Amino acid sequence: MPQEQAIQENMEKQESHGKKGVLGYLPVSFFGACMGLSAMCVAWHAMSELSSLSLSYSAKSPEHDVLGVVQTSLAPFAELFSLIFAVFAVAAFVALGIAYSIKAMTSFESCKQEFLSPITRPFFGTICISLLLLPFALQRLGIPEIISLIVWILGAALMLIFSVHIVQFWICHKFELAHITPAWIIPVVGLLDLPLVLPIFSQIQALPDLGFFITIFCMAVGFSFTVVLCTLIFARIVFFAKLPDKLMPTLVVLLAPFGAGVSTHVVFASMQALMMKLDSQAFALDFMPYILFFLGLFLLLALLPQIVQIRKCCPFRISWWAISFPLAAMCIASIKINIGILRFLNTGLPTSFKFSMHTLVTIFSILSPILLLSVTLIFAWLIVRTLLGIFRGELQNLA
Repeated sequence: MPQEQAIQENMEKQESHGKKGVLGYLPVSFFGACMGLSAMCVAWHAMSELSSLSLSYSAKSPEHDVLGVVQTSLAPFAELFSLIFAVFAVAAFVALGIAYSIKAMTSFESCKQEFLSPITRPFFGTICISLLLLPFALQRLGIPEIISLIVWILGAALMLIFSVHIVQFWICHKFELAHITPAWIIPVVGLLDLPLVLPIFSQIQALPDLGFFITIFCMAVGFSFTVVLCTLIFARIVFFAKLPDKLMPTLVVLLAPFGAGVSTHVVFASMQALMMKLDSQAFALDFMPYILFFLGLFLLLALLPQIVQIRKCCPFRISWWAISFPLAAMCIASIKINIGILRFLNTGLPTSFKFSMHTLVTIFSILSPILLLSVTLIFAWLIVRTLLGIFRGELQNLA
């Protein structure tokens, strides 16, 4: 189709521009690796907390002792893996920050082409989101909180500015349906990632009304644009044409709003509890996290055949890192829900009130470790394959 050919030609032009200058081939989408690595740091740290809660729950409910064994068997590795992913996340961000700065100075035209293209412009949001998630890794590495806060403030300011800019860009310009890709979700729906790190800052904990305002604003914008953009993306894929092979991995980005949405809702519940002096354990009875997670899980099952076939239609490229953050976000969502249920079950509320929660804790206690281990193996492969490509001098081909 003419529009589909235009996309391919546009991408080829960008590649030809990318061959000029030092590191001119490096795509801005590579910052998606930092997002994914930071998220996996959070996932394994959350698994450590989940393991201790599972042990406590199993002691009170011997019939669920098997679930406790499954969860606690991961405990010795949880903190270690969280630390390893934190090191990778910080190292990747520093390396990519230096590399892309060199590209901007030596191959400005390539950066300009990336920013002007409606297909690649949304990927600049990955830089902002990386800054928003990096404080998790910095905290695990023992970096002073003030540095993490400065990094987050910078990321939050850039994310808000870029989100406003990208919506203005969409409104003021005419686009073809072929220009719409799952990456369009990144800039605006990425606001859902902005509040995630708030609970680790003591300054925000002391000002819960500020955290509540930030969180509710991001949820309002993020979820609203999730509906709009997912509708447009599905319309393009179903009624127009499939994505070019190079962009097939970005299909997994469709999971991100649902996985990140659960974590954002957890922050919202905690901020609401602090501000209104409520019991934060009531989160376990809120249906919204379950709805978001199971929507994401359904999409994951629907996309699973495409994920499996990515290797056939698209040999390994840097774009494969697009699958990292959405999958990690789904892991975190599953673990957060599991933690919420276990905290609720470990309270002193009447047993009859908790009875219906036992089935949910069984489901999530099985699902959480399976998701986390599977995604960790995917990350291990992505890291090894990327490092091999760098050491072999294949980075330009992979880009």
